[in-house]
Amino acid sequence: MKWWLVLVALPLLGYAQNSSVTGYLTEAKTGKPVQNAELLIENSSYATTSGSDGAFHFTDLPAGSYSLVCRHISYQKQTIKFDLENNERKKLRISLLPGIMTLEEVVIKENAPERELISLSHIPAISATRVDIDESAVADPGDFLRSLSNISGIRKGGTGIDPVVRGFRFSQLNIQLNNGQKVEGGCPNRMDPVTSHIEIDDVERIDVYKGPHALKFGASLGGIVHIKTTGPEQFDKPGFSLTAAKGYENNWNGEKERLSISAGVKKASVHISGSRRDYGNYKDGAGNIVGSSYCRYNYKAAVAWFPDSRQKLAGAYEGSAGRNVAFPSLPMDERTDDTRLVSVDYHNNNFLNARSTLKVKIYDSHVHHLMDNKQRPLSDTVVAISDIIATNRGLRIEGNMLTGKGQITTGMDLEYITKDGSRTKNMIMQPGLPVKEEKLWNNAKYSNTGLFGEYFIKHNTLSLTLSARADLNSAGSDEISITHPMAGEIYNYGTDSIRSDYLNFSISAGMVKGLGKKFKVAAALGRGMRSPDLTERFIILLPIGYDQFDYLGNPEIRPEINNQADITFTYAEEKTGMVEITGFISYVNRYIGGTIIPPSQQKPLTANVLGVKRFDNLGNALLRGFEFSYHSPERFRMRCTTGAGFTYGTLDLGYQYLLNENGEITGQQEIKNDALSEIPPLEATLALEYPLIRNRLIPKLNLRAVAPQNHISKAQYEMASPGFVIAGVSFFFEVNSVLSLTGGVHNIFDMAYYEHLNRNIIGSGSSFYEPGRRFFINLLFKI
Repeated sequence: MKWWLVLVALPLLGYAQNSSVTGYLTEAKTGKPVQNAELLIENSSYATTSGSDGAFHFTDLPAGSYSLVCRHISYQKQTIKFDLENNERKKLRISLLPGIMTLEEVVIKENAPERELISLSHIPAISATRVDIDESAVADPGDFLRSLSNISGIRKGGTGIDPVVRGFRFSQLNIQLNNGQKVEGGCPNRMDPVTSHIEIDDVERIDVYKGPHALKFGASLGGIVHIKTTGPEQFDKPGFSLTAAKGYENNWNGEKERLSISAGVKKASVHISGSRRDYGNYKDGAGNIVGSSYCRYNYKAAVAWFPDSRQKLAGAYEGSAGRNVAFPSLPMDERTDDTRLVSVDYHNNNFLNARSTLKVKIYDSHVHHLMDNKQRPLSDTVVAISDIIATNRGLRIEGNMLTGKGQITTGMDLEYITKDGSRTKNMIMQPGLPVKEEKLWNNAKYSNTGLFGEYFIKHNTLSLTLSARADLNSAGSDEISITHPMAGEIYNYGTDSIRSDYLNFSISAGMVKGLGKKFKVAAALGRGMRSPDLTERFIILLPIGYDQFDYLGNPEIRPEINNQADITFTYAEEKTGMVEITGFISYVNRYIGGTIIPPSQQKPLTANVLGVKRFDNLGNALLRGFEFSYHSPERFRMRCTTGAGFTYGTLDLGYQYLLNENGEITGQQEIKNDALSEIPPLEATLALEYPLIRNRLIPKLNLRAVAPQNHISKAQYEMASPGFVIAGVSFFFEVNSVLSLTGGVHNIFDMAYYEHLNRNIIGSGSSFYEPGRRFFINLLFKI
């Protein structure tokens, strides 16, 4: 009998227990866990606080009727009434509405997580928790992020979806995990973005801070995506916990398993986990088979030491391994990807005194990425293999100190990236020719040293935040050249100018103002600078863009600058729920894109491309849009969440290449106020859920409507995409205290559709369609 069948059977063999209540507290606005909330049962001595994941529990309760009061400094008081029968184990999920600041003075508690929550409240943000992830069937964090408001993703294969936030993508986003660790992918075509190296079932929480405002987390142009994964926690007494999961999807014929074990005492703990995913090709809504198979393994070992109640020292070693991952939209598939992540963290919540905290992180990320074109038609004549090693090492130090009614945050971060790799070509039809080896990067290096500071103050109904950072950025490479065994030198940039240095300054200011007891307004102004990445500076003739061109790096390209304003109106009331509307406008100077190089100056290396483009600063981009959300009040048994998001982007000056009847480039022309390419269209979502069987069974209906995208780039010859409406149903069922089930059906009507940002299937020009109807089931065993 397989191990997961044993895990399912054991809890069902006559399980008995005392009455108890467990649950999770989340923020209604973002889904973020609410920690350090006070929970007490009226007219009793039962009281507790919520943990870092928002969890709470009461045990040994007699049967009866209860009123549970939830209180937190930053949220409206919530009272939940429930009945409890003998030997019943009740599970609650409670959403707290954000507090609309009243004239009553609110004291900032001497607790770092609460202070951070308040100081970031002016930034448009959205979060997701473990509960949200468990109710979905997604391949990786990038896939899951597509379900959040005004966040999309670029699909090139079955996994490795690249997030896009309000039209910002790639290095315009700062994606990190666990308080600052970063990963540099190996593939020039980004088949391995940061999110692909993280097992989604290891994720506890995802926070997305939109815009160039959360500067203490690093240099940011379009936003910060912070992913928190599982790790060792402090135990009040000796103990252990075990979590085992098994999942299946029918369309992909996909299976996944995960096992994690935590154990510890009050002073120390350890956490070990491992997982596997093995998915095949799926069928789209029209019944066509889409090459999307992949196999991934993840493992993690972490330890923590707690010298006292204020300090924590933790170390982690984790890795991921990808095998035979299909990317039908790219010239190559991933053959192997081996990633190693190492980190050491130190937290001290009583550093200089009880009003100060210190966080230190040191990390090392190593990626070895191997890909080839053996599944492409051209492999009959040329077999190409690319072998790349990318590293990212860094340090982050952050200190916080309370100052009366406010707090000061200061710190620094260091990041050092290296990239080296080559492409080997074997001429199958011409065995007499020597093997070609072409450098993709030639020992490219990138370093960034940042200093940041933030001041937050609150008085009555007004809070203000001012933050700034300075970044010293340097990058260099060995000689960039390509030679042919018979034709000689094809391309050479030389060694004199293969280095660029920039000093960037970013600043942001924000405010939150309470307007009575039900309304508040938040506003943020920011200027963020982003230096070009290694691809934009040093890539050597590869087709990595949306269009059919080989791209060249440009060491002289200048940083992008995003000047952005956000304003958010919130209405929250216990009887009617919460409505929030955010508007934004972003003006990006020196927007980075590609400009055509004449064939007389440089010819492409890749077959069947139109020519060569070089990364350059094109002009100024203007992005504007909105987000809307509504959350029903907790008093309604039927829970409703609805939202919408939209971004509209233009570029003041672009260049369109001109083709003759033979498909050859004859020149280019200027296009003013062209649409920015790869901007997702208007999208709206609706989610309804209705708890049953004393909250142990929660069915859910999801609807998603996406408008056609007809605002497309002429310069990029971008294609319009049709709109679509899809529906899905899911459920959560708590069998007992140790076993729970989630399952459902995605795309229940088997619609044939594709997202606007999905790349085309290579060699065919057809769109990359999303999966058709798919059933999924997940079993979770936890003790």
